[in-house]
Amino acid sequence: MPIWPLKAGEIAELIDGTVEGDASVSVTDLVGIAEAGPEHLTFAADARRAKSLEQSQAGAAIVAEEPKESEKTLIRVDDVQGALVKLLAAIAPPEDVPAEGVDPAASVSPEAEVAADARIGPGVVVSAGATVAARAVLCAGALVGPKARIGENTRLAEGVVIGGRCVVGNRVRIGPNSVIGSDGFGYYMVNGAHHLVPHAGNVVIEDDVEIGACTCVDRAKFGSTRIGAGTKIDNLVQIAHNVRIGRGCLLTGQVGLAGSAQLGDYVVLGGNAGVRDNVSLGDGVQCAAYSAVAADVPAGEKVAGIPAGPAREQIRIVTAQAKLPELMKRLRELEAKVRTLESSEDH
Repeated sequence: MPIWPLKAGEIAELIDGTVEGDASVSVTDLVGIAEAGPEHLTFAADARRAKSLEQSQAGAAIVAEEPKESEKTLIRVDDVQGALVKLLAAIAPPEDVPAEGVDPAASVSPEAEVAADARIGPGVVVSAGATVAARAVLCAGALVGPKARIGENTRLAEGVVIGGRCVVGNRVRIGPNSVIGSDGFGYYMVNGAHHLVPHAGNVVIEDDVEIGACTCVDRAKFGSTRIGAGTKIDNLVQIAHNVRIGRGCLLTGQVGLAGSAQLGDYVVLGGNAGVRDNVSLGDGVQCAAYSAVAADVPAGEKVAGIPAGPAREQIRIVTAQAKLPELMKRLRELEAKVRTLESSEDH
């Protein structure tokens, strides 16, 4: 792993870039344009940021086509975002994961099946009938319930709970303290008291899904709550029972999906967006932050607001609302003039 400080020429080799300027310039960290000093490396991800680069004090910068020239040392690449990913991958410290095998402080049922090259950390519990596949990583305190299945190269961070009979695919990453497969929020009333509806289903998480910290995915009442392949879910997200999420979706922080909501492929939900029960969002739908989706949304639509509606219309409504005080003042003035005219006509 490369260690700071790094010379511009060394960075260019790491990210397949070309140095324009002094390749021997040494930098000690990667920071934003505004915060960068002479000892720092920065980047300009687009033309707008490239314009502000000359006012920056950065010692070197990763750029694409813009600026065409500069007094600073530039590391020219085809794709700035891709170059940053390469650089971060090169300099990031290795993940702190358990050693290969089963830690002496773990509890693995003799009726569980655990691959020899899996990594089972201290305090982990693997229940009877569970399966942990090759190269899976279960960090300290994770729990895998009875007959649950964990796929190859999947990583469960500290404190993750996988409920009984739940299925987690290959190359899945689940962040600390997330719970997969707890009972859903379903109750029925008898004699003035709420009684929990039994939830007999499970959760199925397909391949290449990533879930952040402290997120909850509830098991289905019957059948499966399902998260499609390649979907990425942020921290503090609530996914209720029998929800079905398509492939490649993005759910940002504090999103909430009520029971039996359905998302098509490549749906994007902004922070704090909520979707009510039994509502369907078509492929490619985008919901702005704080949207409250209470009705089905056709494929490809962009929605915003409470309740959510077409985004452009909602923007016009918000713009109009900002003008309401002045409009109300003008309305009162007009009403006063009308009363004056009516009074003069009466006389």
